[in-house]
Amino acid sequence: MIANYLASSIVDEVFAAPGQHSSLEILIAIYAYAVQIYADFSGYTDMAIGIALLLGFSFPQNFDSPYAAVSVQDFWRRWHMTLSRWLRDYVYIPLGGSRKGTILTYRNLMLTMLIGGLWHGAAWTFVVWGGLHGAALAGERWWRDRRGPAEHPQTTRSRWIARILTFHFVCFAWIFFRSDSFGSAWEMIEGLFTGWGEASPLVTGGVLLAIAVGIGSQYLPSRFPRVVMARFSRLPVLGQATVLALALMLTSVMGPEGVAPFIYFQF
Repeated sequence: MIANYLASSIVDEVFAAPGQHSSLEILIAIYAYAVQIYADFSGYTDMAIGIALLLGFSFPQNFDSPYAAVSVQDFWRRWHMTLSRWLRDYVYIPLGGSRKGTILTYRNLMLTMLIGGLWHGAAWTFVVWGGLHGAALAGERWWRDRRGPAEHPQTTRSRWIARILTFHFVCFAWIFFRSDSFGSAWEMIEGLFTGWGEASPLVTGGVLLAIAVGIGSQYLPSRFPRVVMARFSRLPVLGQATVLALALMLTSVMGPEGVAPFIYFQF
């Protein structure tokens, strides 16, 4: 519901013609796409995991609050975790991993992410997206090698700075992932600096609320979903039916018309 609301309200329109929108609309559209792709992908992953459990199969977790990551390496431990492990086990480690020296480790990180980009599609925009993440992973590795074994920021202030920097790097890379061409991606980036002060009718309260919910939900305590499900399971049958009916009604009212395609259906 959140993913399709953001797509129809701002993302699709801005990415289709960046030159016709203000800098504020472009910035909010980038944030909105970050939430859209997460809500879309993690949402149907949860559907698949839940349906599989009904049939007696246990699928692994695939997302773990990725926008709360404190580094790009941490992001890939939280985002599309099954693909990350596959790339590690079948690409990075066979290439030599970190066993053959510093320079080759950087090369292996870059090659792994370039292949991960190509996995999403035979387009140069995906290659650039993978290359950006590969360069970031190699850069983080170089920085950790210089500073010593400490892997994550230790103070609350430094962790939040790391989260903000990581989130905005990921959002910047999403521009290439979402754009149809380099020209469109460059127009998005250029538009971030050239259209401030212009009217921004697509930046509505509903769009900002959906973005806030999508990002803010990742900072809830890890036990929160379990607590909610446990309390729901203790409701009487009539109470459970009422909650489900209200949820279905809300989805019907706020969701898209017809069947909206999943973003990752094309991959």
